Amino acid sequence: MPYDDKTMMTDMLSTQKFIASNYNNYAGEISTKQAKNKLMKILSEEHDIQFKIFENMQSKGWYEVTAAPQAKVDRAVQTHISSATNLKKPAEKTPKKPTKATKKTK
Repeated sequence: MPYDDKTMMTDMLSTQKFIASNYNNYAGEISTKQAKNKLMKILSEEHDIQFKIFENMQSKGWYEVTAAPQAKVDRAVQTHISSATNLKKPAEKTPKKPTKATKKTK
């Protein structure tokens, strides 16, 4: 049984999401800056392909996007800002307990 265009494009979009997800994981684990730059270029190209498929599907009414309520968007932004701010804060240092060697020198 042949697949219709919508089914094939849905499969293409799922495949692109899977590919981009894998490249994203690999980019976080790569060992050299040069290799990472190449991988990031490929990742960007994969995202572009994914977006083109999405746009095509959306233009045909095969992928509907509903706008999120503004309050939900605002909460997501605040959550992201809070998380990013917490990541930038230096970790609190816990005082070191004196060792036998440091006790003798005092």
